[in-house]
Amino acid sequence: MDFSAARSTFGPPGRPTLLFVHGIRLGRAIWEPHAAHLTERYRVVTLDLPGHGSLVKTRFTQEHVDALFDETLATLDAPPLIVGYSLGGFVTMRYVAEHLHCAAGLLLTGCTVDFDGWKWWPYGTGVSLSQLIPDAVFNAIAQSTLHATLPHAVAATIERIPFDRDVLVQTSALARHTTRLSDAIAPYRGPVLFVNGEYDFPFRVDERIFLHRLPQARLHVMRGTDHGAPLVRPQEFAGIVDAFAKSVFPTSTNGG
Repeated sequence: MDFSAARSTFGPPGRPTLLFVHGIRLGRAIWEPHAAHLTERYRVVTLDLPGHGSLVKTRFTQEHVDALFDETLATLDAPPLIVGYSLGGFVTMRYVAEHLHCAAGLLLTGCTVDFDGWKWWPYGTGVSLSQLIPDAVFNAIAQSTLHATLPHAVAATIERIPFDRDVLVQTSALARHTTRLSDAIAPYRGPVLFVNGEYDFPFRVDERIFLHRLPQARLHVMRGTDHGAPLVRPQEFAGIVDAFAKSVFPTSTNGG
């Protein structure tokens, strides 16, 4: 399977690479404002996950996600710093747990929760109920929610991104029948930064567990924000990525 159409690249070759992986119902287009702030020092690569954007007709499965990562990483000269947001963070952890040397570092945002026990039920129940809603009603609810919680320009960008609703069912099933990601990612020894919105309570519930399992990890809390932190404050988030990347690539980020 050829995933070349699911990638965008910003900045010249020869610089350290930042690989951005989006969350559910999003796409690689959401990272364009971030890339604009980062290409002075880095090469930025962004992906569409299966079921999203250019891959809307590709079923969201672990096999397809793995193939996307395999192909993308094979095009790079060196392991990148991977920036994973929400679903992008979960799939990044799952992949890196099986390929421990594929990443120079990890910046993971909005994904410090293990969907074990009761923690799966709110998502699983919500997904089951959403399947009862006709597409037109579902899209109207999604549109109003986007515009109520995000800046207009960001919401408009997301509206234009094709999305397969079956991703909800597929991610729910994967979350229910998966190893605790805090355990799976524990063997990773590279630098890790968790970035969470201050009020992103559902996705911070296991924050301490992830920090304990990855003792080298640090935590940055974006004050006054929730799960949408990287989208609501793109410049601030890009600055956090930049600062962390300088520590991951200390001899390669002088702008040359």
